[in-house]
Amino acid sequence: MNKQNKGKLYGVGIGPGDPDLLTLKAVKAIGKADIICVPKSKEQTSTALAIVSEFIDDNACIEYMTFPMSKDVHVRIEARKQNAQLIEKHLNEGKNIAFLTLGDPMLYSTYSYILEYLNTDFEVETIPGIYSFAAISSLLNLPLCKDNDQLSVIGSFDKNASGMLELSDTTVCMKISRYKAQLYDFLTSHPQYKFVMITEAGKEKQQVYNNIEVLKEEVPYFSTAIIKKNKN
Repeated sequence: MNKQNKGKLYGVGIGPGDPDLLTLKAVKAIGKADIICVPKSKEQTSTALAIVSEFIDDNACIEYMTFPMSKDVHVRIEARKQNAQLIEKHLNEGKNIAFLTLGDPMLYSTYSYILEYLNTDFEVETIPGIYSFAAISSLLNLPLCKDNDQLSVIGSFDKNASGMLELSDTTVCMKISRYKAQLYDFLTSHPQYKFVMITEAGKEKQQVYNNIEVLKEEVPYFSTAIIKKNKN
C-alpha cells in the first residue's frame, strides 16, 4: 500500500490548557481527523481531550493511549511500541489521526516516542503548540529574555541543574513536582533569584505563586516556574 492510500498522522500541539490558545492549524487538523489519539497515564484522566472537545468531528473515534509513568524503563518502552503499532494499524486502514499533546509536540511530549517507533512509510505532519512557559510569560507580562540574556529550560534537577541556573539569566523549570525539594534548597541559598510559579496554567484552577515556600507543599503535576536573576 502506498502513502496515497494510507492515513496521515498529525502530531498536534494544543498549548497549555486554554482552548483560545489553539492555533488555527491545530483546530483544522483535529476537525478532519478520523481518530483522535489521547495520551494518558493510568493515574490520570485526559486534560488534552477536554481542551479540544468542541473541535472534534461528531463521527471521529477517540483512542485512549496509556503511557505509564513507571520507573521501569522496559514497561515504558513496551507501552510506546504498542501504541505506535496501534497507530500504524489505523493508518494502514486509511484513517487520518490527530495525536494530541499538551504544549508543543517536540518538548517533553509522548508524541516524540511515537515518532521513534513509527514506521517511516507513513506521512506525518507535526503542528507546533504554545509552550506553557510562553503562555505564563505573557500572562504575567514577564519577558523571558532581553538584550543578551541567556535562557535555559530544565525538566529535572541533576548534577548540571545548579550550574545551568547560575549561568542563565532566566531558567524555565518544568515538571517541578519531581524535584521541588532540590529547587527549594537552591533558591534558599541563592536569594538573588526571583521566583514565580504557575499551576494549571490556562485552566480554571490556575494559581500564581511568588513565595518559594510553596515548594514545601504538594505541587500539582502541571506546574511551571520561571527563575530570573535579580539584576537590580
